[in-house]
Amino acid sequence: MLESPDIALLYLGDRRVAYSSLAFHLLRGYLAELGARIAVYFLEDNGVVAEKESPHPSRAKLILTSLPYEILYKDLVQALDILGIPVWRRDRREGPLILAGGPAVTANPAPLLDILDLILVGEAEPVLEEIVEALQYDSREKILAKLSGVEGILAPEYKERARRVYAPSLDDAWYPVDQRIPKDVEPVWGRAFMLETTRGCARGCRFCMEGMIFRPKRDRSYTRLRGLLDEGIEYSGVGKVSFYSLAFFDSPHAERILEYAVTKGLEVSVPSIRAETLTRERAELIAAGGQRTITIAPETGSCRLGRAINKCIGVEGTLAAINEALEGGVRNVKLYIIVGFPGETKEDFMETVSLVEEASTIVARGGGTLKVAVNPFMPKPVTPLQWAGAPERRLVEDRIRVLKKRASMRGARVSGYDPRWGVVQTVLSRGDRRVGRLIVEWARRGGRLGSFKTVARLLGLDLDEYLGEKPLEWTPPWHVLVEHPYASLRMLRFEYESYRNAISS
Repeated sequence: MLESPDIALLYLGDRRVAYSSLAFHLLRGYLAELGARIAVYFLEDNGVVAEKESPHPSRAKLILTSLPYEILYKDLVQALDILGIPVWRRDRREGPLILAGGPAVTANPAPLLDILDLILVGEAEPVLEEIVEALQYDSREKILAKLSGVEGILAPEYKERARRVYAPSLDDAWYPVDQRIPKDVEPVWGRAFMLETTRGCARGCRFCMEGMIFRPKRDRSYTRLRGLLDEGIEYSGVGKVSFYSLAFFDSPHAERILEYAVTKGLEVSVPSIRAETLTRERAELIAAGGQRTITIAPETGSCRLGRAINKCIGVEGTLAAINEALEGGVRNVKLYIIVGFPGETKEDFMETVSLVEEASTIVARGGGTLKVAVNPFMPKPVTPLQWAGAPERRLVEDRIRVLKKRASMRGARVSGYDPRWGVVQTVLSRGDRRVGRLIVEWARRGGRLGSFKTVARLLGLDLDEYLGEKPLEWTPPWHVLVEHPYASLRMLRFEYESYRNAISS
């Protein structure tokens, strides 16, 4: 008879996606090193599939999953239904406890309070050892009681407030140098060793949830980065390193570790770059590492909007970065744009159109291709813009349509995030406890886009309540549930007032 695991690590996606996730490697590797018996399961092919022959997940003491995106909430419900495990916490009096962490529930755990037994608020490294220690108990109730007392763990049955935890030093934090990939699995972005250089961001962009909930900014030292790179490449048997951070060149050691990787003959993959940090020399290093496309996220071409969101790059800064990239040998460019910011005027939008048109011309002249990803503004929790309303869907659709038409005439390729999914994501991210019912019923109807509003209407939920602007004195439910050390309500309110002052000037 197969030995029951302590932890069933449930990845809400297929193997290709899992092995492209640094969080997957970290959770799996660290828990194993701490002595936990782990079985890994994936949600794929309309079923829950074990990585190797393993007992049913219901025989584990704990089911652990990560929720980096709100849309995954429906996948969690579907996975539990497939496994025959009751979705509602009140109906589970035996079997494994369900624990989830990740950026989405760290920012706002409210919609899942009646589904999850335990919610990890913050980063995993500070609490994994205590989780493994608690699993020494045989009783489900004793494990739950023990974990409810751990800082960074929200246990709705015992307490409904927790303080976000984080690893104070990345040099001291455990790291998964073993990122080996099975031969029959091809990761989404190819076979590479993922190296996190920095966690958090000090920029303070007013729309960015990750930049707020991963504060403070912490950098790994060059010595540690070099050691991890050497060990990871050898252990994992790959010839490529994929750097991992919110803003790569904000690390004081970014250029040096990039140069080291290139001199070792490795291919490199550098994430999204702040336009003002890209130089010709850095572009040359990126090109020497075999990367053919750089990604820049100016968000808008309007200087007025740029100042308001605290990311003032504009047309001039973005085009300067593109020229540096082309002169350095990188031929293709991808831009991330957001439309529908609160207070965005037609004039602001047309400045963004001009940016895309000029960028298209410059990149085409250099023999490359410009790709543009356009997203609707979505007000996210734990940001200064959490009080703002979502833009009207038709406005976003019209602006994406105009961008596509104007940019395609210059040879650019434009893709737009469906504004209807933007509505779904906004409701789930700004949801309260009542949204849990919506998640469950929507998931059980297939979790398709067309049924979301139908289910909400049947449940008597007014989606406008979650999509509309909120008064500044409104206290979001997530701030009642989670204390964020570097994102207090007072600070966020001040920043939102600063946004409104900037947008009205």
